[in-house]
Amino acid sequence: MASFHVRSISLPTGSHPLAASVDEQLSRLRISLETSTSSSSVLCHKLDGLRKLYECVDDLLQLPLTQQHLSNESLDDVLNGSIRILDMCDISRDVLSQMKECQQDLESSLRRKSGNDNEAVCAYMTSRKKISKIVSKSLKNLKRSETKSAKSDQDSTIKMLKESEEMSLAVFESFFSLISQSKTNNGWSSVCKLFKPKRVSCESLSRQSDDLNSSIQELEQNLECLYRRLVKTRVSLLNILNN
Repeated sequence: MASFHVRSISLPTGSHPLAASVDEQLSRLRISLETSTSSSSVLCHKLDGLRKLYECVDDLLQLPLTQQHLSNESLDDVLNGSIRILDMCDISRDVLSQMKECQQDLESSLRRKSGNDNEAVCAYMTSRKKISKIVSKSLKNLKRSETKSAKSDQDSTIKMLKESEEMSLAVFESFFSLISQSKTNNGWSSVCKLFKPKRVSCESLSRQSDDLNSSIQELEQNLECLYRRLVKTRVSLLNILNN
């Protein structure tokens, strides 16, 4: 599980059914975060759970009663957090895009059959090292991040938004941890095996391409859906602030 400490909160579910929906999604995601991210499919499940959470959050933010209880001061802090989450999501998308580009370059080299296997693999690994540096830096930044906890006397919606932020950072830490770790299971193992191979033949890399491309595509789709949802939620927060 990610190193972020995700607190459990209880929203006033009796006030509106949407509050109960948010609380349910928080509970589901909290359980999901307790599961080790050992494959791309597990990570996709967490990303989709995060998307569903923010879908419910955005619905709750549309309620006039919710908007009336949110102060500009509390919203400023939440908006700062939303920028950080969007940045992490954008970096994650960029990492996958670069990974896909590396893979396509390698496949192109293999199709040309130049006869120089070492040259193709070395070029591939040079690109992968650049990606690894981005992942390592992002992971360190996440581990240094500290989300300010909501005060006990703050509105329950603010508490919910702060916990959603904490969970978001924990999910992205899972993303970067999966890519950077040395050993994994299932189809995603090809990602990590390609980071530090001692001797890898082009034939071996070619056999892993299909699984790798499938994993990248699945993650890209989930990140894209999540990114669009995060943008919508930020727009809702800005609208409340400006009204």
